[in-house]
Amino acid sequence: MRYLCIGEPLVEFTTAPDTPDSFIRRAGGDALNTAIYLARLTGAGQVGYLSCLGDDPQSLWLRQTIAEEGVDISTLAQRPNARPGLSFIATDENGERSFTYWREQAPYRSHFDKPVNVADLDRADVLYVSGVALAVLNPKGRVNLLHALARRRSEGAQVVFDTNYRPVLWSDARTASSVLGAAAGIASVVLPSSADIAACFDVPTPDAAMTFLMTLTDAEVVLTSGRGAVLYRPEGGKTFDCHELPPAVTAVDTTGAGDSFNAAWLASRGNGATVAASIQDAARLAAIVVRHRGAIIPVAAMAHLIRKENL
Repeated sequence: MRYLCIGEPLVEFTTAPDTPDSFIRRAGGDALNTAIYLARLTGAGQVGYLSCLGDDPQSLWLRQTIAEEGVDISTLAQRPNARPGLSFIATDENGERSFTYWREQAPYRSHFDKPVNVADLDRADVLYVSGVALAVLNPKGRVNLLHALARRRSEGAQVVFDTNYRPVLWSDARTASSVLGAAAGIASVVLPSSADIAACFDVPTPDAAMTFLMTLTDAEVVLTSGRGAVLYRPEGGKTFDCHELPPAVTAVDTTGAGDSFNAAWLASRGNGATVAASIQDAARLAAIVVRHRGAIIPVAAMAHLIRKENL
């Protein structure tokens, strides 16, 4: 495999549009969303998923669903008598979502407590991890994973970090800013949003966020600003530039927008596209995703993008 995404898989429930008392079950989790979109864009066998599930019916359903999307599950461990995390998503009239979680019992939380479980990081050249994936780990496992990522970076692997800051998942703000800062310092590519940086580090504007990140890491930075533009700083660069995006679309559901953006960015850059073209490809997929309900849209809705990446 070329890419390995690290994170917690969830059984995700969203309210059915026409029947508020019914729920639609989907596979969820930010890194899993990225893995699925990246697998669609790069081809089966190119993307793996490093995590842990149980042996209950919901875990088995998740494993099958992930495999059917072309994601390599050889690094998806199975723990006897364990149960996966659950997520319930509510979406408002503007397509913005709120989450309620039941994930304390999930086996991923303690998966990296044993250092042997980070060995699978050696199986890929591009390693993708998010703030959510770090937040839900036990402190011991979090340290083990960060140390392993730093080792792989020193060995020449590319470490891609999506800040994806969710305050409710952290014990306190100081721990969150410390861990996210450490991960950004390890990474070779950082994919933050200005909203994440504002909330976690109290840096109020996109330009200030990018300036702050440049003091935190030498990584390549692709910062989504939420104002119709992306700010970009090349690895080790002393300045950044601004890339305008196409006009915003009317969102039905913003779940998975950032995850799909990241997947398309990685696929395009991995395929040799320029920075400017990769940003536009990423924005194009995200714009399609937000016009559908749920984080993972039908393959047919993005078929033209899949053909483009596989030319």
